[in-house]
Amino acid sequence: MIDRYKSNDVIESLEDVAYKNGITILDVYDLDKSTSDCVIMSVKTVFMNYSYDKVSYAFRLAHEISHILFGNPESQNVYYFSECGKRGEEFEAHKNAIEMLMKIKRPTTVQTFMEAYSIPSWLSEYVEIDYRRSNEYSKTR
Repeated sequence: MIDRYKSNDVIESLEDVAYKNGITILDVYDLDKSTSDCVIMSVKTVFMNYSYDKVSYAFRLAHEISHILFGNPESQNVYYFSECGKRGEEFEAHKNAIEMLMKIKRPTTVQTFMEAYSIPSWLSEYVEIDYRRSNEYSKTR
């Protein structure tokens, strides 16, 4: 991973978003690395498995926060992270996480962004779309 994407400023920015929206983040340190993160919508709480290593902590945290910010609490109260979730609210949370991270720290290339956050390759199309959008936005500023 690229050090500048692992930096605490990305995590701190995500934690700030959570705090401003009344979302509690709890890091869990004693779970097996195969146990997914989870969100309980009714209490606006994110449980992050600190040992899970298939996808970066920052991407997973952005993903889980986006469930609470943009999800429908009436359709489902508990969500478990899946890097393979290609349908419905899981898919939307992936796209929202990409957008959130892109706004926090704009990458130099799509590839560096994908590698830095260990984003599954099947999401590269959506990273490319947000990357182009962020480049267009930065040119108009």
